[in-house]
Amino acid sequence: MLIAPAFEEAALPVLTAKKNRILLQLQPHQAANPLQYRSLLNGKLSQSSDQLLISHWNEVGGRDTTPEEKSDLEFANIICKHLKSNAIALVKHLQLVGKGCGQTSRIDALRHAIEKANQFQFSLEGAVLASDAFFPFNDCVQIAHHAGMVAFIQPGGSVRDGDSIEYCKTNQLAMVLTGMRHFKH
Repeated sequence: MLIAPAFEEAALPVLTAKKNRILLQLQPHQAANPLQYRSLLNGKLSQSSDQLLISHWNEVGGRDTTPEEKSDLEFANIICKHLKSNAIALVKHLQLVGKGCGQTSRIDALRHAIEKANQFQFSLEGAVLASDAFFPFNDCVQIAHHAGMVAFIQPGGSVRDGDSIEYCKTNQLAMVLTGMRHFKH
């Protein structure tokens, strides 16, 4: 199979000479559809496409992120954007070391991510965590911290954001609020 934006007329006899060769011509890039659709029993779900990664970067934890943590957090946030909600991505040295997605609760997604990291013997000491939506309680931050994570990125917006922020301040953990949720269903 050959894929190209175009094929020269003079090249076509050579390219089509092989019996089972398939030629595919790329179409010009089209703007992304602002809506995504999922079929459901007796209906469909439409949701807006998630084009934005971070609307702002607000460091609210007990310390600012290091350059390495910032890079890991940005990468984790990109991964998290593409996971099915509820989504958690654990990253260390620009490598995904654990993920939990499609769970019924954020804490279940976190436990799954930690379990997978441990299953593959990835160290979580110094890792970072991205969440596709806010932490409704500080339990996720506490569990992640006890597992070795030192920095968090999440949209914020919970009425109890202060609990997670206070835990980070007390324990000298970095936390970034982005203002951008990434629900994917």
